[in-house]
Amino acid sequence: MLSDISLQNPNIVRMLYWQLGITVGFAVIAGFISGEHGAVSATLGGLTNVFASLIYVFVANFGLRHSNGTGLWSILRAEIVKLVFIAVQLGVILKFYDALVIPALFTTFLVTLLAWRAALFTSAGNKLNN
Repeated sequence: MLSDISLQNPNIVRMLYWQLGITVGFAVIAGFISGEHGAVSATLGGLTNVFASLIYVFVANFGLRHSNGTGLWSILRAEIVKLVFIAVQLGVILKFYDALVIPALFTTFLVTLLAWRAALFTSAGNKLNN
């Protein structure tokens, strides 16, 4: 199961599509509610998790390939890198985007973060049922 962390895995790709779809949907909603800056803020919030998820996949895949697919440390390292990457992205956004709409950013951020976990549990449930 650990060796399945790559962009070749359809569950990982589905998770990324969920995050992108949620980002677009929330950007449209935030655009109607708060205008252009709301849409941009929601997009930044969602893309923060999309990019962090991609980083996670690449770091985990790299670590697993070099540990013969058995390294739990590779997964932990990928999660730490992902969290640091999220913190840096959010810090840059908060510092440099003056017209930021905070509710749009964090709502989209949290929903895309939860979507990653929900898709993970859905794919795990599908494996148990098969």
